Amino acid sequence: MVVSADDVPIGGASKKNVWVNGDFHRIVRIMVEDEQGRVLIQKRLASMILYPNCWDNSAAGHVDVGETYETAAKRELFEEIGLDNVALEEVGYYQTHNVHQNRQLNQFVKAYKVVVKPNTDFIIQEDEVAKIEWLTVDEIKSLISNHPDEVTDGLVEVIERFY
Repeated sequence: MVVSADDVPIGGASKKNVWVNGDFHRIVRIMVEDEQGRVLIQKRLASMILYPNCWDNSAAGHVDVGETYETAAKRELFEEIGLDNVALEEVGYYQTHNVHQNRQLNQFVKAYKVVVKPNTDFIIQEDEVAKIEWLTVDEIKSLISNHPDEVTDGLVEVIERFY
């Protein structure tokens, strides 16, 4: 979904066109935590266009035309890791202006978290997600510091802003 500089929906466009034109668009980022405070992160497939083979939020994605941020977050959770019927908690809203491989990423982002039991079963989306792992926040911060080329901007943003 393409939005104005004030985050008001103004139309639709393909991801490719949004990135080339530098259009503002909406993104959701969701962090799944367990009852011990560990965070589930996913490794993107090597074939992904943006941030291939990088560690990312538990789930994330574009908000489609006609969706709310929350609807998109629930859809992405289900599509990427098979998590359904969960209570989302909004933890923040912010705007970013990044460039990755000549793609303009002008985004309005809503970040959410959800807490699950440690024995929760996940079903990963095999055409996007290579694997998932539980890490402590300190382990994620160490990953970001020691291997910045192995993490997405989205994971860095959420950890820096909310953890």
